[in-house]
Amino acid sequence: MKTNSFSVLSIAVFAYLIQPLTADEWSQWHGPNGDNIVDADKNFNPDLNSWKIAWQEQVGLGYATITTADDRAYTMGHDGEAFETIVCFETATGKKIWAYTYKGDLIPKMHVGGPNASVVIDDNNAYAISKDGQAINLNAKNGKKKWGVNLTELLEMEVPNWGFGSSAVVYKENILISAGKTIALDKRTGELSWISNVDRAAGYGTPVVFTKSGKDYIAATDAHGVSILNASNGKEIARHDQKVQYNMNATTATILNDEGTLFFHNNTNSAVLDFDGKLLTEKWSDRKLKNPFTSSIKYGKTLYGLNGKQGSGANLYSLNATTGEKNWEIEDYGFASLIGVGDTLLILTEDGNLITAPANAKGYKEISRKKLLDNTCWTTPTYAGGKIYIRNDQGVLMCLTPALVPRDKRSSS
Repeated sequence: MKTNSFSVLSIAVFAYLIQPLTADEWSQWHGPNGDNIVDADKNFNPDLNSWKIAWQEQVGLGYATITTADDRAYTMGHDGEAFETIVCFETATGKKIWAYTYKGDLIPKMHVGGPNASVVIDDNNAYAISKDGQAINLNAKNGKKKWGVNLTELLEMEVPNWGFGSSAVVYKENILISAGKTIALDKRTGELSWISNVDRAAGYGTPVVFTKSGKDYIAATDAHGVSILNASNGKEIARHDQKVQYNMNATTATILNDEGTLFFHNNTNSAVLDFDGKLLTEKWSDRKLKNPFTSSIKYGKTLYGLNGKQGSGANLYSLNATTGEKNWEIEDYGFASLIGVGDTLLILTEDGNLITAPANAKGYKEISRKKLLDNTCWTTPTYAGGKIYIRNDQGVLMCLTPALVPRDKRSSS
């Protein structure tokens, strides 16, 4: 039967968005808790068919994740010639609030180039690390520069082969950055607080602060392994060396428990290490389990991650973190990155498919899959404020929101 205009208007009036947003902000690398897992909004629907593209913007070449705070989204990109930009958007509309542009190197080696690090938000401060090692502090509200320092000068080093990769980590009154050595800068002034006491070849991972027996430590990865540092002065306490192909270790350690156990992997192998306050001891290792830069996530005693490398048939896996024994593995899954949203895995494949699946150690069952981006997607997705953010290496940034849902699904005729 013919639907009249009143019926259409009625449906539109009764349409509504998902309830007020309560999910945590994603203000730092690896999310609010530093583990790439965030609480789901109470109305989060893992079926991606119920989501729509709310807005889309071009942010420049690169791999910086999207971070959020106070209804604003932040990321970085390069123009492909000589300039890098830190940009801030309204999360609701995608309207650009400010952009800070500066001269910076692209460094396109075996990839398009552009920034690797994520913008970190702490109170009214935005901290960013450029591809060529400029550490920059901006006012998070208006984008005005507060201070900037050059890491190559402070660390007396050349720019690493693939550029700087570590995001800043806010720890008490400092920000921490790793590039072979780990450095602590006063977050208010940019002045040097300390530099770690052992000189290592630069890696591209981000340091992780963890607590054991009431003391704070840093797990810092580099080109040849992982070190445990005293968080107050950077002194190396324990060390685990691992062979890394091409010196390209871009992973961030996954902290498994409160006892100082961590999961560390690179492009040649993986290992679970126990830290007793003095030594790192290998609990188990697996030379067949490897990944160059995608972090794994942990639910209870279960790890979920990717085994393989970019441009190849990587496998999605679930394994027992205590023993290293595989629960299941999906072959030829494709290289991807993943986060946890409540009890759902949110996965972005290298070729731009967004996928959801339950975090279930008993087996893998895909909930939904949606092709959204082209080119290369090596950037971890973000979920914050009830929205999903994804991007590709060409700088296409998408914000997804739940689609309009009628309050009353009854039709009129």
